[in-house]
Amino acid sequence: MILVVGHKNPDSDSICSALVATELLKARGEQAMPIRQGEINRETQHILEVAGAEVPELRTSVAGEKIWLVDYSDLAQAPDDVAESEILGIVDHHRLGDVMTVNPMEAWIWPVGCTNTVLFNMFKIEGHEITPQIAKLMMSAILSDTVGFASPTCTQKDKDAVEELAKIADVCDVDAFIKDLLIAKTNIEGLSAAELVEKDLKGYPFNGRDVVVGQVELATLEQVDGMIDALEADLERRCAEEGLAFAAVMLTDITTAQTRLLYKGEWAEKLVKHEENGMLMMENTLSRKKQGWPWLQAELV
Repeated sequence: MILVVGHKNPDSDSICSALVATELLKARGEQAMPIRQGEINRETQHILEVAGAEVPELRTSVAGEKIWLVDYSDLAQAPDDVAESEILGIVDHHRLGDVMTVNPMEAWIWPVGCTNTVLFNMFKIEGHEITPQIAKLMMSAILSDTVGFASPTCTQKDKDAVEELAKIADVCDVDAFIKDLLIAKTNIEGLSAAELVEKDLKGYPFNGRDVVVGQVELATLEQVDGMIDALEADLERRCAEEGLAFAAVMLTDITTAQTRLLYKGEWAEKLVKHEENGMLMMENTLSRKKQGWPWLQAELV
């Protein structure tokens, strides 16, 4: 049995990739099962309901198992005991991380907007059938990760994939499909500051220390008015409890591509020079992967 596992604090691409990659492996004649490392968010719940798919089983231990990693290749985002497993494959669309393997493995890492774009092409290359359910999962993940094609991470391959998948999924109005998806993506009603930070938080090893950067996608920055102090307090708490050198969260208005960065930690003083009126605003910034994190790496050296 091969366990297919996405990253910690799973987003929609991570969950959908685990489900879709499992079906790819089954089409190859393998026994496989999707698992997740955390609770699913509201957008992912919406996607699974639309596709009629089950939530993967929650498992945080993979010791002694054969596994595939989807949507990451950084040890900080893998199960804590990943070193005791055998990694057979990786499908991803991020930079190559620090995962090491004992034996040769299968790896598909493309510079596209979503892991499911890679998986879509793997299905095509190998000639496996894409069912309407799989098509809905794939196109939903692609539209989520590219913010309805608005993100700078979006490529023509992502757009081409959605065009084909929409036909298979019998989605006639892609714009309406995107609208419903973005409504679910930006719904933060009732979430605490800690839940917002945790919503899409990723860890990175950097200069010998640990760093975390989260992102909350919003319809408007006004949605978090009154929560700034609590969000900053949660970042400070994480630094103290986890020994982090830096913790940040990107508050991103997906309609204007304007991001407010909240940050704490030993290295926070390196960014103060970019503040205006006590705030660090990042214009034309939608993507953590392609814009936020690369900029932070340059500033934190």
